[in-house]
Amino acid sequence: MSQVLNSLVIAKNMDTQHELEKIMVNNLEGYVLSLVSYPLERLGNMDREPDLIFLDASQGLTGEQVQLALKYFPRKTCVVLDDNPGQKRRIYLNMGIDEVMSLSDLRSPLGKHLLEKLLTLKDLALAESRIEQGEERFRGIIELSHDIIMLLDADGTILYASPSFTRQLGYEVWEVLGLTFHEFVHEGDREFFKGKFLKLALYTSQDAAPLSFRFRHKGGDWKDMEAIGSNLLRNVTVQSIVLHCRDVTAQKQTELELDKYRRHLEELVEQRTQEAAEANRRADAVISASPDALIAIDDNGNINFASRHYYTLYPHSAKMLSPGVKVTDAIDVVAHEIGLDTEGEEYKDIRAWWGDPKGSKEFRMPNGTWVRLQARRIRDNTGIVISTTNISDYKRQQALLKAQSTELAAALTKERDVVEQQKTFVSMVSHEFRTPLTVIDGNAQIIQKRGDTIGKEALEKRAGTIRAGVERLVRLIETILSGHMIESGRMSISPGPCDLSKIIRDAASDLQEISPEHRIRVTIKGVPTVMHLDEKIIRQTVSNLLSNAVKYSPGGKTVEVRAYTQGNHALIEVEDHGIGIPENEIPNVFTKYFRASTSAGIPGSGLGLTLVREFVDMHHGEVTLRSEKGVGTVVTVKLPLD
Repeated sequence: MSQVLNSLVIAKNMDTQHELEKIMVNNLEGYVLSLVSYPLERLGNMDREPDLIFLDASQGLTGEQVQLALKYFPRKTCVVLDDNPGQKRRIYLNMGIDEVMSLSDLRSPLGKHLLEKLLTLKDLALAESRIEQGEERFRGIIELSHDIIMLLDADGTILYASPSFTRQLGYEVWEVLGLTFHEFVHEGDREFFKGKFLKLALYTSQDAAPLSFRFRHKGGDWKDMEAIGSNLLRNVTVQSIVLHCRDVTAQKQTELELDKYRRHLEELVEQRTQEAAEANRRADAVISASPDALIAIDDNGNINFASRHYYTLYPHSAKMLSPGVKVTDAIDVVAHEIGLDTEGEEYKDIRAWWGDPKGSKEFRMPNGTWVRLQARRIRDNTGIVISTTNISDYKRQQALLKAQSTELAAALTKERDVVEQQKTFVSMVSHEFRTPLTVIDGNAQIIQKRGDTIGKEALEKRAGTIRAGVERLVRLIETILSGHMIESGRMSISPGPCDLSKIIRDAASDLQEISPEHRIRVTIKGVPTVMHLDEKIIRQTVSNLLSNAVKYSPGGKTVEVRAYTQGNHALIEVEDHGIGIPENEIPNVFTKYFRASTSAGIPGSGLGLTLVREFVDMHHGEVTLRSEKGVGTVVTVKLPLD
């Protein structure tokens, strides 16, 4: 299948393009030629990226014009067409031009080979660009990964440690480079770890080896670590052992607590089982003194004996519980006394059991009492003894244990959900940090490399982009820090006299500066000049609301901010005309990490509105939200004047 070759001729007229078309069509194989001509002053309006650029030098070509063309198309293959290339060839090559040739060269028998050389240069430039992009992505993954990635020599010497090593274990990377990894491992784990590591270093298998050990934090405490080691000593690029490490201290502590509680439950169940068995043994030994209701029947089902408990339990049926009476007849009378429906399935089931008593049977009496019927054959095989035991307390304990087990299972499920949310949050925040940093770095590199050539307006635009990226990072860091302080209980307010109107206008002005495509309209009426508030927290609250309104209002729509008084309260309303929130998701908008379905593809941490609610609660205020999908959102903050 042919590949399209996009070529650009920078010339004052179309003659050069026509000549190139005649030459290239006959000498290109496997390509479909797409050739356009533009004068130098119109290059900024091109709507596609060319693969080859030809600069026509027949009417004179200055060094500034060459540099301008190279600036528009960095890393593209550029050729100068000159009728006498030998005179200026070295000058053009020093400027950054890839080749200098004449149209006569291209028409000659060597023309095909010259074009093949140009295509090779094009492919080489494309490959180099892709390699640089891959290296940048790889570097970003390593540096922002939550896991610690380390490179070790065969003897355990630390050759490299990713930034997560500093964040999680406290050491600066330069402090540990050249040291042996083993000396940081807990003494109790060291020998075992050395053996596993030696085995990993000796065998160059592609299979990763799991490692578990305790690692000394710079602060002195020990962290439980899990690692996966891969032997890449023979890899010509890596030439080291790669460790992917993860801090599992919190996970280990949770597992220990769960194991401790499981053992407690097992001991409790075993204890209850032993108590029940002991109770049965005592009942066999002292059956005559048993508090349970006892009845003995012969093999024909006639009553031989009934303990006095039956007469207490069923006084109206006492006459039927006499020796010689058929036990099933007595059951009919007792069922009538206790109100058991003789037509129901429960009665039929109980009567069938009494007709051939074996083992035990539990049932619930109409008054709610649980009883257990237990049949035991007499040792001399002359009949059966049946005990009736009140097991209501046992049933209550059984129900309680079941409820506790259900509660524990629910707690474990909730814990897993929280951990999963935190993982998602960390991944999302990592992406949030990466995006503005990439933008800042890219613009800073352009300013560094070409700051003296890109012009004042372009320089100001890129500086503005950098400021916007920094502002985005600052807001994200403030959001994360505030969320952490609230979770840890270290967030408090320090109210003092401040001007709410000024806070609102300053926040709107700052956001307007970094979001010039939006219009932020502020209306303030009747708000006191002095209110007792925590100025920093209220400023962050207003900034969060304005940032959300701008972020979720694509297309540069107007954001309206209104402040006024109502009774004993000052009200702040922030209204946007953006994507809105589905009605069924509005109850969840103040939930931590929640993001509406309409926000897909828009960066965010899911903490903004949660922090707003916390900040407003600290001031004994209220915050409400109303929204309509596709129409917009209004958030109202209500703060007491006193």
